[in-house]
Amino acid sequence: MTAAGGPVTAATVKYVGNGTARSCTPTALAKAVRSGGTIKFRCGPKKVAISLDRTLYTCNTTTCRHPWEDPTARVVAAVVIDGGGKVILSGAGKRGIFYANTCEKALGWLDAHCNTQTTPHVTFRNIVLKNGNATKGPVRFESVGGGGGGGAIAMRGGRLTVQDSQLRDNRCMTKHSDAGGGAIRVTGQVTTARIVRTTFERNSCANGGAVSALHASLLLRDSTLVDNTATGSGANAGQGGNGGAVYFDGTHQDVTVERTTIQRNVAPEGGPGVFYVSNDRTGTLTITSSTITKNTGASFWTGSTRSLFFLGKKLVRSGSTIT
Repeated sequence: MTAAGGPVTAATVKYVGNGTARSCTPTALAKAVRSGGTIKFRCGPKKVAISLDRTLYTCNTTTCRHPWEDPTARVVAAVVIDGGGKVILSGAGKRGIFYANTCEKALGWLDAHCNTQTTPHVTFRNIVLKNGNATKGPVRFESVGGGGGGGAIAMRGGRLTVQDSQLRDNRCMTKHSDAGGGAIRVTGQVTTARIVRTTFERNSCANGGAVSALHASLLLRDSTLVDNTATGSGANAGQGGNGGAVYFDGTHQDVTVERTTIQRNVAPEGGPGVFYVSNDRTGTLTITSSTITKNTGASFWTGSTRSLFFLGKKLVRSGSTIT
């Protein structure tokens, strides 16, 4: 059974605030994000910081109920959170900033094929996400799997795009064999997560200090990842410590790093710059026109490039400086 009515797309525009900073409240933002569409802000002429008192989440339907339970429910096809270059969202060091999960009952999963669901398409653009904390996972929700993570953004299924944004000082659990993504954690996505013209600074987690992808393809383009840390130790057989900036674990899914700078990140185990493992050796890591240098702490690596650990079908490098 499909949801009633047409889907909610990015063409549906919602505004948070009535022109003043005070009117841009966490409650108003949470309500707007929950049912999708494009969220814009009317918070006055100056930059505004919104300290969240809850983790934002987007449901899979407009009523957060299964279509067969609620005939008025519509599919949430897209949610766009557009800060306009003036908005800072903070988890206040207490909670993750955003969460979505296509297979979670409380969010109104659509059908038995939730693992391959490509909606909602979540986009963050022109925004700062800081001080998110997914150490204990999202309150009331199941987690995105694989141990969790995602101090700023945690998603299972759907699709993620991050553009022209900054993610800094976000974190998740300090020790875990698989959990990761101090800033971003994506799991089980069949459409490539795209991160473009975005900066990651001082994020940390057991694995993947900045970004962690589990069975999810990833594209990093024209971005900068600096001073991020994988805080675990013992690698996958212990309590993590892989992927100071970027961590991938999966099968056929590919990771592409293009025109991107990855520097001064730290991991005590493998891949202080990029850690990539395709368990069935069918996936490819491609690095093009990028700089991956000055990353430290590794106890194992691939070839002479201490910044990388790679295990997969093919490692493609062109026009890049990697040490």
